[in-house]
Amino acid sequence: MAKPRISGTTRFAVVVLALIVGLFFIIQNAFAAPKKFSPVIKYRISQTATQMAITGDLKYYGFVKYEPALNFALFIKRGIKGKDIQRSSIYEMSQSINTWQIADILLNNGVSIDCSRGCPESNFDPELLPGGDLAPTIEQKYEWVATYEDCTKAIGHDGGQLSSEQYYERTGIRKCVSPDGREFTQGKEGWSDQPSS
Repeated sequence: MAKPRISGTTRFAVVVLALIVGLFFIIQNAFAAPKKFSPVIKYRISQTATQMAITGDLKYYGFVKYEPALNFALFIKRGIKGKDIQRSSIYEMSQSINTWQIADILLNNGVSIDCSRGCPESNFDPELLPGGDLAPTIEQKYEWVATYEDCTKAIGHDGGQLSSEQYYERTGIRKCVSPDGREFTQGKEGWSDQPSS
């Protein structure tokens, strides 16, 4: 018995169909949410931010998988609604929503903020690490501080303070306030969450 032959046209149709299906899944993946579950994050956009900076931030911090996909979604949605990304605004978004939803939020859901007295340093609240993981809180960062000596080592970029020499001369007590706000007394175990005045 002879094998049935597949014609050249049928082969071509199968290859084209496979390419179309593959392309569909690639495009769908480009617009998909980067994570299944993630908390809501507040994203602050400054008055001077460009669209390139905004889309770059959202890619760098894990809100979108593919920056050109976000640019395309913004282009399409902007054309439909005639809107632009509001600057000096805060947006609530998550890494578990897709690129189309992010574009919709950027074009429609900004809450204006007044930075006349200064804005926070970070664009994200809570703060994020590159790639999109949550940065440790100040409490988590300094949970290792358990003694006065640890406290003196922790003082630095995040804050913290030692009592003055005048205070020591007057009271005979040395105190240290850690960057997370706990107060330690030299020679005593533990700490107080309420610094003394």
